[in-house]
Amino acid sequence: MNLSLSIRLWAAVLLLLGLAGCATPNIDAKHDVRGATTTGVVSGSITYAGPYGLYRLRFVSQETGEKYPVEHGSGQTLNPVLAFKGEDPHPGLKKRGSPFAVALPAGNYELKGWELHCGNAHLASSAATGVVFKVEPGQAIYLGNFNFVETARFVRMPTAAALSLSEQSARDLPVIRTAFPALAEVPITQTLNPAARLENLGGQSASRIDIPIFIPVVR
Repeated sequence: MNLSLSIRLWAAVLLLLGLAGCATPNIDAKHDVRGATTTGVVSGSITYAGPYGLYRLRFVSQETGEKYPVEHGSGQTLNPVLAFKGEDPHPGLKKRGSPFAVALPAGNYELKGWELHCGNAHLASSAATGVVFKVEPGQAIYLGNFNFVETARFVRMPTAAALSLSEQSARDLPVIRTAFPALAEVPITQTLNPAARLENLGGQSASRIDIPIFIPVVR
């Protein structure tokens, strides 16, 4: 293998590892929700209409500034089916995406923004979302369904997107309880009013497309 190809492969691997290692992990089956004295569980779902990619929510503690990204998918994939056809809809959500349930330290939080990464295309919210919530120790809350929609693209890359938040507990809670057995018998408090729907969270998206430049290595 020549040196330039080796460098490119390592760069791709590091990028994949960086994207994979950023998310806040979901709770496991042994997580003791009601026995926790310093953390609570935040749940919801992320769905999307658009290409397969990394769809990320950026939750931030208002007390400490600590960031807790929650996401679905990957910004880079070597799977040609995902890259060109996309993934199948989630059987319970009836849309592409997945549920989430993460343990966060008790306190007040804000959805600081969102991101969409698809290959060389990178999109992000451009304004405040206005979404805030409180995490109580030993309790679980349901934030709602965060739905991303691609609104413009260049060739196969998204150049604009929008995010909405809606109350979909009748659909989401059975899926969440099945996906995360630790929540099976735990009361989950809803944070949105029935039929609530918030559109265009974070304003118009700002986009960037990175064009890779390969510098030849002289041997």
